[in-house]
Amino acid sequence: MIEGVMQANVERTSFFEARLSPGKPQAQSDAGVAMVTAGRESRWRRNEACDVVIRQGGVACVLSGAVRKFALRPNGHRQIIDIAFPGDFMGFAPFDPAFFLEAISNDTRIISFTRVQIDGLVVRFPAVAVLMQQCAANAIRRLEHHLLVQSRITAREKVGAYLAEMSRRVSTSGTNVIVLPITRYDIADHLGIAVETVSRTMTVLCRRGSIALNTPRYVEIHDPSMLSGAD
Repeated sequence: MIEGVMQANVERTSFFEARLSPGKPQAQSDAGVAMVTAGRESRWRRNEACDVVIRQGGVACVLSGAVRKFALRPNGHRQIIDIAFPGDFMGFAPFDPAFFLEAISNDTRIISFTRVQIDGLVVRFPAVAVLMQQCAANAIRRLEHHLLVQSRITAREKVGAYLAEMSRRVSTSGTNVIVLPITRYDIADHLGIAVETVSRTMTVLCRRGSIALNTPRYVEIHDPSMLSGAD
């Protein structure tokens, strides 16, 4: 058991080292160890509420899996605001009970910090301060780009642009393949359209040759310019 804990700590340290100094991860080994030591890891099952990771001013980072942030409309319909993948931080804005967090996949792992812990790490390690700024900027960028996606007029334009943006976030470098970590229901609730519209639109994109679907979640983009462009 002790060996397993040590291995997990090594993996978490490497995870943060790679983000603190992408070019030379070992250069930030002390900062990586300090973040792992300060943080508290938790594991979550699919659709399990995990708001607790950012309550009382906490800041949290997704280690594996994915997390959806959403609000409930007056009619009870879910509106997804953001989706966090490994490396994304949550909790920069003050906690708002109008928004909820849920794990999207089984074995979603999140490491959380108190605001005091983050402030202490920032003082000790300038690289942590840079990382926090970058992650906050990335969160803003995601919201801005999603507004552009939602502003598309037709469903095909919305879904196509959404897949193109998802490709930039989750595809392996140098490939045009996406293994979607979310369902079509998540895509629909993120775009604010019906899930039937999402499914129908993806079928249209297949027929046009823009994408190929080997499985419902395995998407191969054949023509990124067609996906992100408007007629």
